[in-house]
Amino acid sequence: MEIKQVSLNFDSKFENVEKINDEFTKVKIRVQGVGKNRNMSYMSKENIEKNLSTLPYCPVVGHLIEKEDGTAYMGGHDEELILTEKGIKFKSLTVPFGVVCKDSFDWEDVQEYGETVTYLTTEAFLWTKRYDSILDSIYSKDVWFGQSMELSVSQYRPYEDDSNYTELLDWNYSALCLLGKSDNKNSEEHTEP
Repeated sequence: MEIKQVSLNFDSKFENVEKINDEFTKVKIRVQGVGKNRNMSYMSKENIEKNLSTLPYCPVVGHLIEKEDGTAYMGGHDEELILTEKGIKFKSLTVPFGVVCKDSFDWEDVQEYGETVTYLTTEAFLWTKRYDSILDSIYSKDVWFGQSMELSVSQYRPYEDDSNYTELLDWNYSALCLLGKSDNKNSEEHTEP
């Protein structure tokens, strides 16, 4: 079976923001929900646990965009389309801002749209000295921002209980991606999860 690249998007929130030193800030990230996802994939807790060994040291990426006034906002899984003599080429505009910590995984129940959803959580270090506007562009105790992940999926099948969904069985975590969020969904600063 060929490897398929997949992005899973959802609203998330940094918690437990803690300055480690002048270079790094540690944050808690909700990685993914267990069960049905908005991109029509299904991931069981058993399969998440089976593939969890590929998440340590996974990069935390994003596309930090600076506006003319000097303030920054977070884009998404942004790519640049380049036309060449040989055809079309895609260039990633995301850069790594941090890394997932090893052995920092946990499970947390979250109320979401009137239902309890179990989330995989982890801690990550963000390089806030070099990217000093990253927290201002995505973090607020009151505002949820978009967050997603990128997977390299090697095994999947139609989900037996609901054929509208694809059950992911085997994958590697490629990256966690920060997405922009704005109360105004028509704003350039809003990346819809």
